[in-house]
Amino acid sequence: MTNTTTPTVIDPDYFSETLDIQGESPVQSGVITTGSGLVRIATTSHCHIKFGSNPTATEDDTLMPPNHVEIFRVKSGDKLSLIAHAGGTGELTITAVD
Repeated sequence: MTNTTTPTVIDPDYFSETLDIQGESPVQSGVITTGSGLVRIATTSHCHIKFGSNPTATEDDTLMPPNHVEIFRVKSGDKLSLIAHAGGTGELTITAVD
């Protein structure tokens, strides 16, 4: 059987960004630049995320579970906002995928 899994290639034109997950106030990333429109999000704690030109995450937005990695399609130039779920703490890392 042939393995058809395509490896994830990190976009060399974008530096990963790590945001702290803590408190009740939303945190916003810098501008995300991606040629493929894909970003890899990795978390160490529960948080809610939202993408957009000037997003503000709430606990009604997409929930990322702890110790989870997921790939999302985004518009290059957008930002990510996150807010801790139930006051948790941890980190979220954004990495553009080529």
